[in-house]
Amino acid sequence: MPAPLEPGTFLIASLGLEDPTFARTVVLILQHVPDEKTLGVIINRPLGDRAKLYPSKELDSITEGMEFDESVTRSELFYQGGPVEPGSLIFLHGVDHLKGEATPIVPGLFAGGDLDALRAFSAESEDEGPFVRFYLGYSQWEPGQLESEIALGAWILAPGETELVFSNDPDGVWQQSLQALGGKYAPMSFIPEDPSLN
Repeated sequence: MPAPLEPGTFLIASLGLEDPTFARTVVLILQHVPDEKTLGVIINRPLGDRAKLYPSKELDSITEGMEFDESVTRSELFYQGGPVEPGSLIFLHGVDHLKGEATPIVPGLFAGGDLDALRAFSAESEDEGPFVRFYLGYSQWEPGQLESEIALGAWILAPGETELVFSNDPDGVWQQSLQALGGKYAPMSFIPEDPSLN
């Protein structure tokens, strides 16, 4: 197994995963305790047009006071984290000195914390790259459910990478994460989504 089932591990959807909700997704595990629920967020599904499903005032209030490069659009900040509780919000950021309840996930990546501190950081920071991602909804598995899906070959486990979470090419994250594993996984990344194109 390329990586252990634990927080900070990527779940890469295999081609055998038939649930369209997770087709060609990469899920970052945020919480995994054996015999309890496992939680994660899909890192490569920008909201895009689905942003219209949420009140724009609410989305604006979340990012209010944060300064981003002018080229950054709302769809690049907000992602579909998963099918569970789509109105809930989880955020990941790369600001290690923020006080608050931020939880380290992988080196350079944290979940949650103080949004006001994040706003203050963005106002002071000269770094124009993305340092935060917001996920509406999350992915959840009942005890033992994910382990059985992995045993059936639905998911490939890989070490989580901060760079891929903040990738400015979310459509390429699934392919890149498979290529990073190398070996038998790299060729899988080139199989087109529509088999008739093969």
